[in-house]
Amino acid sequence: MVNMGHFGKRIAALRRKAGLSQTDLAEKLGVTSQAVSKWECGNSVPDIDILLELSHMHKVTINDMFEDVDLLYPLTGTQTGSSGIAYFAPEQEREYNIEWANAMQADKWIQRNWEYTRTDHAYRDGIGKQIASCDGVILELGAGPGGGFMPYILKANPNATIIINDLSPTVVREWKCFLDRELDSPNLYFAVFDFCHMPLKDNCIDIISDGGGIGNCEGSKAKALKEAYRVLKPGGKLITSTGFVNRETFAALPVEAQKVLLEKRPDVFEDLYEDTVLAGFSKIDSVISGCWYTDDDESSIADLARSLGVNLKFTSYTRYCTKE
Repeated sequence: MVNMGHFGKRIAALRRKAGLSQTDLAEKLGVTSQAVSKWECGNSVPDIDILLELSHMHKVTINDMFEDVDLLYPLTGTQTGSSGIAYFAPEQEREYNIEWANAMQADKWIQRNWEYTRTDHAYRDGIGKQIASCDGVILELGAGPGGGFMPYILKANPNATIIINDLSPTVVREWKCFLDRELDSPNLYFAVFDFCHMPLKDNCIDIISDGGGIGNCEGSKAKALKEAYRVLKPGGKLITSTGFVNRETFAALPVEAQKVLLEKRPDVFEDLYEDTVLAGFSKIDSVISGCWYTDDDESSIADLARSLGVNLKFTSYTRYCTKE
């Protein structure tokens, strides 16, 4: 269906992708910059001659410029709905997560994290550029309030096509609200689902970007990796980054802290390499990227570590896993 708002967002995104200002585009088309501004605000549309010129200039069809396509529908068989978010899990926050979700909103974690990513972060910026170079569909898995790699992808290419996912409906709603204001891109899609049970069809995603989602998975990480393999297209990649507590770090902890961690979070000692192989990935390249500490983090494991009076050191890695 024709959507004026989508048309405005779409031609603005195409203009930015071409590296043009509104004035530059106006000069190429022989119109005023005010006319371009009105188009991009969804207040008017150009005549057919200008539409054809825009179509040729950006190598898209006129229908593509006007039709608000729900990317998630062909991938899941479910329509997104008027909220702009596809829910495959309850819309209400899980009871045990409400306090955390409220703190995230009150303290503006998403805005703060976004601003942090705008500064220079050579390693993550590099990964963002690699992922952004893909012209297909990117799935940001378990974005969380930090956004995973998504902010770095959008830093490299604000027009990237990304499905932003989390199990927390509050996280997804907050990201949608923020990014609608910040970028107003027609290429961002939002979905709430458990990535141990993805609603996506087989072989439909080009790249899965995982900046810590699987590492913080509430279910089986092995199952999440198998699901990632299933939904990737042949030749597609899972780029995953997380961390684990190595044996030396664990041995240096107080005995009581060791006991509690083994009981409540034994997963923090897993590096997931074997599970990645068992999921089906045969081509795996791993890069150790440094370390991080729970005192600097806002997560369930960080909260547990603080309650035990310890500052856990995690060894961080990034894995490039190709579905052959």
